[in-house]
Amino acid sequence: MQQYISLEDKYISAEGIITALVELAQGREISLHKLLRGTGIFEQDLYNLSQRFSVSQLLALISQFKTLMKSNDSGFLLGHQLVNDFSPAMQSVQLSPTLGESLKQLHLIRATLAPLFFTRQHTFHDDFYLYLQPSVGMDDSLKNYCFEIYSAAFISLLKRVSNHYPHCYFDFTCKRPRHIQEYEQHLGLRVRFEQPFTRWHFDKQLLKYANPQASKLRWQQCLAQSQQYLKSPVSFVEAVCKRIYYDKNNSLANSAQYFAMSPATFKRKLKQHGVSYSQLQDEQNKLKALHLLGVCQQGNEQVAERLAFYDIPNFRRAFKRWTGITPSQLKI
Repeated sequence: MQQYISLEDKYISAEGIITALVELAQGREISLHKLLRGTGIFEQDLYNLSQRFSVSQLLALISQFKTLMKSNDSGFLLGHQLVNDFSPAMQSVQLSPTLGESLKQLHLIRATLAPLFFTRQHTFHDDFYLYLQPSVGMDDSLKNYCFEIYSAAFISLLKRVSNHYPHCYFDFTCKRPRHIQEYEQHLGLRVRFEQPFTRWHFDKQLLKYANPQASKLRWQQCLAQSQQYLKSPVSFVEAVCKRIYYDKNNSLANSAQYFAMSPATFKRKLKQHGVSYSQLQDEQNKLKALHLLGVCQQGNEQVAERLAFYDIPNFRRAFKRWTGITPSQLKI
């Protein structure tokens, strides 16, 4: 059976987000002892690059950082700092010949560089879309904070790799925050809230632009050094979401069988990750419906069939339960 990353599996290096987070906190004169308290991470662990940490430890550390920093821009600052990572993994992304190659490499080693989320990519007409989904259950406050982190990292990467000011659009599911000024300062003015998805999108022509930092030799060297990360399995939650999204026959029993578990064991494992099967199923069906209706401009009948609904009224009711609006009210 294929192995998947679980919440307590230790595979994350101190390089990347952990080091960036510690550096920012120390820059604000936050005690390292206070920052690491309750995370299961110790100071000596940070100096040992063979030491590995779990997603649950990382989430505990980010939560502590958020509390101690006491500023509305801390998540954005951390995101920008992530792009300054000099590890071979990050360099294999930054030194890619084009933005398209950069995002392809980022997708391949996402479990290493962005362990808290996974993305689904779509290209349609003139736009490139990235839909973000958490790889583990989080409360809304922490989830929105992590979206701030990775959104800032993404816009920084676009600016660095594309050599153009990227006109990127950011959609978030959360309500318009009080610190809207920080969103606009760090992400630009193309930010929307209370959307049915968390999504980034931009003109697909950006994917072809040459990277001014590209170095073919150094890129190949970093690719060779980061080969180990290509073998990293995906998170268990991502694997379940992918199964639901691409398979019509995605009942709990069938999915449990696919993962070689009894339904009870399967539900218990999902609960350990802070999610339920019905929650994941609704989210995947919602994302598929939104993309087909809003981006691909398909009709209700086509989308209902793709989602295995056998009559339009049932599909409309389900869509309203997922999004709060009817398909005819959808504006993407």
